Amino acid sequence: MHILITGGTGFIGSKLAEHFLSQKHKVTILSRMGKVILPGTNIITNLEDIKSKIDIVINLAGEPLDKNRWNDEVKNEIYNSRINTTKKLVDYINNSKTPPSLLISCSAVGYYGSSDTKTYIEKDPSPQNDFPSKLCFDWEKEAYKVNNNTRICIIRLGIVLGKNGGALSKMLLPFKLCLGARLGNGEQYMSWIHIDDVIGAIDFLINSKDSHGPYNLTSPNPVSNSEFTKILSRSLSRISFLYLPAFLLKLLFGEIATKLLLKSQKVYPEKLINEGYHFHYSTLETALQNIVKK
Repeated sequence: MHILITGGTGFIGSKLAEHFLSQKHKVTILSRMGKVILPGTNIITNLEDIKSKIDIVINLAGEPLDKNRWNDEVKNEIYNSRINTTKKLVDYINNSKTPPSLLISCSAVGYYGSSDTKTYIEKDPSPQNDFPSKLCFDWEKEAYKVNNNTRICIIRLGIVLGKNGGALSKMLLPFKLCLGARLGNGEQYMSWIHIDDVIGAIDFLINSKDSHGPYNLTSPNPVSNSEFTKILSRSLSRISFLYLPAFLLKLLFGEIATKLLLKSQKVYPEKLINEGYHFHYSTLETALQNIVKK
């Protein structure tokens, strides 16, 4: 197949590209960088540069949420990087004489808002009452404008864990120095997923022709921040006794602290499991053992 990946030079996109190349698929990456990062891929900077039929589109494009402290300008940049790219992509697909059979478009568990008690599944609505939930709702809404000739799956990602990238790469050094800390009271739930299961779930959705609509890409076993801190420390054979109080996190990170770091999201991948996907790493212990001991 010929697979187009937007945001293909990021942590998830580059791992996906490597995976598809190993399966002998042709991979084209839409990137502003315009240079080959992974040998074997074709890099384009504009959709107009596509010269042959695309079979599958995987849309991962978007500025990192934690790139800078949030203000109106930063939030507009984050929002527009997702909405505008998705709009252009959908327009390209809808105007194509030979549209791709499948669009897999990224979203995130931020779609659900926050709750200390509720377990979110795919049918739950978005409250759209803060920046992450409004962002994800509008992002998905734009993707759903694709015409009926193209099957669409929305992947709502949790915290993606893997080696040499993603959220975990920023945590490892302080934890290795026994400086890993619980965030706030540590009771907030973290919905996570191993990078191998991101790739596995996307493969599953490609091959499952009846799969359609939103899917939670999270482990079936989310953990509290306190549990995450203990398990990661144990995986590294380190101790963890520190904590960062909520007021300090808010002082250091502003809105990112309240909307991301201290937010509780207990998310369950109901549709994936009901449709037959089997997780490679369903518990945090096995996931971290695989990553930190490679």
